[in-house]
Amino acid sequence: MFDNKASPGLWIAAVAVALTLIAGTLYWTGRETPAPPVAEPAPAPAQTAPDRMARAPAEDSPPGARRGDADPAPASPERAPLPEQAAISDALSGLQWDAQGRLQVDARVREDLDALFMERETRLDARQFEILQRRISTGMPDDRSRQVLDVVERYYHYSNVYRDLGDTFRYLGTEEEMSRGLNQLHTLRRDYLGPDLAEALFGEEERMMRVTLENMRIQSDPALTEAQKRERQQPLNETPASDEQR
Repeated sequence: MFDNKASPGLWIAAVAVALTLIAGTLYWTGRETPAPPVAEPAPAPAQTAPDRMARAPAEDSPPGARRGDADPAPASPERAPLPEQAAISDALSGLQWDAQGRLQVDARVREDLDALFMERETRLDARQFEILQRRISTGMPDDRSRQVLDVVERYYHYSNVYRDLGDTFRYLGTEEEMSRGLNQLHTLRRDYLGPDLAEALFGEEERMMRVTLENMRIQSDPALTEAQKRERQQPLNETPASDEQR
């Protein structure tokens, strides 16, 4: 829940930050882009002993490779290497589960997902994604691996659409355009991630953006006096922004 008690004067700085943040992330997918149906997660591969988690599975090797062969040439930019199995194991070890064994999605999970999909120079192709799925499921109980793989698959599809359309609204001029772009991004995330996962990953960020945009509108309204602006900004700074627009 967003609770900002900063004075209205600090919102001027927040406005500049929001302009840069929102302009660099918002885009429109077009309602013609349907969300792929989210199938039931496939059964996880056979469980592997935990002591193998630090080693990449043998099937990760290129076709025809033999043990002892010289290392292949460095991957080209079109096929960037996957994270090492040790790094994936570290990420998995930081996951939290509730008393019922359900995965808890939080800011740490968002960081790991961004590292896997958003911060790479190129997207994962289908074969790389299959390898990633195998690496994630190595050494995890089936019930937990299915939950993790479901989240990873949803984010994989979302990240690919984001890469395709991220430049569409790279530069947005007015707060009205930014607000419209935020609404469109909000819809995209829920189409591809589902409402619960999208809220867990992006809900707080979106509420902060809406509060900032509303403060921008108030601050730039020439019909309001300074006292009226402060009066209207007061509840925004003390209470969470209204929930996502459905």
